[in-house]
Amino acid sequence: MAKQSGPESCPRCGQMSEQFYRMDTALKVALKSTGQGDNLPEKVCPACYEGLTSNVSHGVKLRMEQEAREKNKVKMWKSRVNLVKQGRGLMAQKAYSEAAVVYEKYIRVLEIVYNLERGQLSPKVFNNSQRSKEMTVIASVYWDLVRIYDTSPAYGDRMAKAAAKLAEFLPFTSIYPTVLKKAEGFIRSARNPNVIHQFLKVTKSSRGPCFLATAVFEHEPYAVELMVFRRFRDQILKKKKWGRRLVWFYYKTSPPLARVIKGSPFLKHLLHPVFKKLSALLIKHLKSAQ
Repeated sequence: MAKQSGPESCPRCGQMSEQFYRMDTALKVALKSTGQGDNLPEKVCPACYEGLTSNVSHGVKLRMEQEAREKNKVKMWKSRVNLVKQGRGLMAQKAYSEAAVVYEKYIRVLEIVYNLERGQLSPKVFNNSQRSKEMTVIASVYWDLVRIYDTSPAYGDRMAKAAAKLAEFLPFTSIYPTVLKKAEGFIRSARNPNVIHQFLKVTKSSRGPCFLATAVFEHEPYAVELMVFRRFRDQILKKKKWGRRLVWFYYKTSPPLARVIKGSPFLKHLLHPVFKKLSALLIKHLKSAQ
């Protein structure tokens, strides 16, 4: 409510005014919700009052827009399951073009939910156990996209991008050995075999043996753990001076130990869970370093 008085300085802006408005509690609370409610005087001039009430309206509008965006993200997140189911159904019907559209929409939903630009989706986003489950779905989607885009040489670039993303996510999933075997078989009939060759090269990371792990997982040549140890060696250790020294020392000393493990079913059985646990710890480190 306006208060009439003689000319005096406004406590907020310092301008002279004969009319002032009381800052009631409701207005102060509304302003505080927009981050502007601190240190407000008890009364202000008409110009200040108009500006403050305008800020409240703008702040409420922004808050409502933010809430709407968050609700939309929740709705999109829930829709992703149906998108994947729809895509797989279309794959079964050999409606490949339609499946690609649905799968790309699924990927875009994830990018929007996590506030990412197109093409920026990476394993680093999924840094806890609950989110990590999504990576298996993502890898399966990219594997389908690789095969869809292979249906025509014209889609070579899209296929290469999907394969690169598949190589990023696949190592952190339980379907690693399955997809790897399928890719090795698929290369014989692929229209763009060079893309599959590159994918296998990047994914296997097979430069140099991992002696102890290879001995422990002797009967599991596609074990996820082998891939994890190799990726940790290539992406972490070999990029640091101390890491390269450690790798050199490991290569020098581990072959005799590997031979002992290889000849002892008891040691294999004993070390198998130890290496699986170590692999799980290294996966977390690799994701944080993406």
